[in-house]
Amino acid sequence: MVLKPKIKKNISMKKLGFILILGVVVSCSETDSNDLEGLKEQRKTLIKEFKEYSKEYSVALNKLDSSINAHPKNKEAKVEIKKIPITIKKVEVKTFEHFFEVHGNVEVVENAALFSEVPGIVRQIHVAEGEQVKKGQVLITLDAAQLESGIKELKTGLELAEKVFEKQKSLWDKKIGSEIQFLESKNNKEALEQRLITLNEQLDMYKVRAPFDGIVDQINPKLGEPAGGQLPVARVMNLNKVFLEGDVSEAYISSVKKNSYVEVKFPSLGESVKARVKRVGNFINPANRTFKVKVEFNNPNGKYKPNQLAILKIRDYKSDNALVIPSRIIQQDRQERNYVYTFVNDGSVNRVKKLELELGNSYKDNVEIIAGLDSSTVLIDKGSKSVQEGDAVQIK
Repeated sequence: MVLKPKIKKNISMKKLGFILILGVVVSCSETDSNDLEGLKEQRKTLIKEFKEYSKEYSVALNKLDSSINAHPKNKEAKVEIKKIPITIKKVEVKTFEHFFEVHGNVEVVENAALFSEVPGIVRQIHVAEGEQVKKGQVLITLDAAQLESGIKELKTGLELAEKVFEKQKSLWDKKIGSEIQFLESKNNKEALEQRLITLNEQLDMYKVRAPFDGIVDQINPKLGEPAGGQLPVARVMNLNKVFLEGDVSEAYISSVKKNSYVEVKFPSLGESVKARVKRVGNFINPANRTFKVKVEFNNPNGKYKPNQLAILKIRDYKSDNALVIPSRIIQQDRQERNYVYTFVNDGSVNRVKKLELELGNSYKDNVEIIAGLDSSTVLIDKGSKSVQEGDAVQIK
């Protein structure tokens, strides 16, 4: 195989260019030797050009050595070709997901501070802090002795009114007596019945009840102390279901939807749970340009506590059967074009080939490839920063 004119021409042109640059640099240094900064800049340029041309010569020399070694008329000892050791990485086809993180605090869906509807002295505390209670269960009873006495008197009066009504009704059914007497007895009985209902409702206001199934977290007053007013007497919460709210940047407003997948991480416990976005806020806070996202999830055995710090890892992008490669092997040239290196066999040795890429989303150490690769491509991994297109390589 003879030397290709194209290679010879390229080398000659490179050599000529380098000589011309060298002549210009030397000429300038002689005519303007007093310009120190200029001389330093010329030195940098010369070193840079020297490295580039040295690399070109090295690649061309390796190619010529390969041609010489493969030539059928070559009876001499084979010229040793310098091969750069590399490792390889196959393009992966898999589901690619992108996440972003926001912080939030655990809050319970059902969490109630209980107030007494009427002021009074605590007569009885029926439960202890930490105790499980049912909806409607009495927690605290206030002293209602005066009201209870009034109810007792009313019941006595109602018993008499009922007897009088029965007498008047019996007489009226026999057409004895006046209709007015019958109606007065009926009205008196019904008024006392309604009054008793009202007083019983008032009496129930002296009892503080659980608004839902849950656990008693606080009992504030002690037996014999006054209750009522603006201070809560108890707190009940249901720890079986909790939620988180996070402030999300408006940059994600088009990608975060209701039912978006979320991984909730608890740094203090070293664990996480899977959840879904329950609600996406419609208001953007002008102070920090964020909107609210609410995530609900089950809380078995009350493991997660109110105000516990959590991290919401929200998925804002998913692509099935995506082409994925490690970000470490992607490089960028001076024109900010992204590329990777693969290799092809020229008949005697594997040589580096450059592939330009169109990148998609990246997450952690992986990047989705939109264009430039296919699933069969094998890429140079370790050693990719030490090679250039045309270099001879050896797979380790």
